[in-house]
Amino acid sequence: MSNVKVDRIETLDWLRGFMALSIMFYHLSLWLISPQDSSSILGRLGIYGVSIFFILSGLSMAIVYEQYIVDLKSSINFLIRRIFRIWPLLWIVCILILILQFTSISNINWIKVALNLTTLFGFIQPDNYIATGSWSIGNEMVYYLLTPLIIYTYNKDKLFGNAIFIISLIIGLFFSFYFLDPSVKLANQWSIYVNPLNNLFLYIMGMAIHYNLTEFKFNRIINAGLLLFTGCLFCILPVYGDQIVLVTGLGRLVFVSCSFMVVLCFYKLQINLPQKITKSLGRLGVATYGIYLIHPVVYHYYIFVARKAPVNYPIFLFIIVSLLTIIISFYSYKIIELRWIKIGKRLTIN
Repeated sequence: MSNVKVDRIETLDWLRGFMALSIMFYHLSLWLISPQDSSSILGRLGIYGVSIFFILSGLSMAIVYEQYIVDLKSSINFLIRRIFRIWPLLWIVCILILILQFTSISNINWIKVALNLTTLFGFIQPDNYIATGSWSIGNEMVYYLLTPLIIYTYNKDKLFGNAIFIISLIIGLFFSFYFLDPSVKLANQWSIYVNPLNNLFLYIMGMAIHYNLTEFKFNRIINAGLLLFTGCLFCILPVYGDQIVLVTGLGRLVFVSCSFMVVLCFYKLQINLPQKITKSLGRLGVATYGIYLIHPVVYHYYIFVARKAPVNYPIFLFIIVSLLTIIISFYSYKIIELRWIKIGKRLTIN
């Protein structure tokens, strides 16, 4: 079994950081300012920031584990590593939320807690999550279980690997055009949307990018132009109403295409920035998981602790919660997440 060290692709870390911030801003705007619908940039990023996470996750898994996953033992080791990466912070966040939500131990749904702490809810009840946004983590755990098979297939024959991607894409289109009703609000169909099969094609899309486009060379100017065009299309496309229009029909096709192009352009991005900027963006990138999970906890605890303070200033709260989340998330990575990542690697080194 090979233990392959792969250098991080900085630009992908930057994109992770940007998406984590956008999702945090989306939630804080929703809680503090006003609901965000499909016409607003944050309303679109609230949905497709997570979609881009799925693509990035598939791409990263393919980059890092393409040469590592070669047999059953390495597949099991891969899953152990992902558990050590995902569970520790998720456990902390779930416990902190439970402390706020329940006044006595008799109020706790222990089955729900067990499903969340083991991330089995993603396999059984994808919408039965405790931490805000952790439905995507439940989805990810389902995808991690499938990852060794997909990587093995791609390594054996790229044609068969691409066939798996096409099948997942067809399943995703069925959700978009048949299972989700564009006349019904997304909130009322949330259990359908968070079904892992609905977003599986995004994860495999990331893996397909690696296996099909790693050697593809982008002209720097063309890359920048495509990124600018895609960003403008994503922001100004005339779409209005409930967010359901973003994930059904033509809207789904357009915004998924935009998400694909954004990831591809960042994957191929060649840009020289001052070291201070790249260092800051890199720190933001490694703190992504924390920002995604921790910002609702920071918000609710701040409201709880400062309930007698001047909380009627939404912009003030927005800034304070954002800054606290970024700081806490960075130290969470350094002190908690990185330690458990290393333990997972030590346990699975041949």
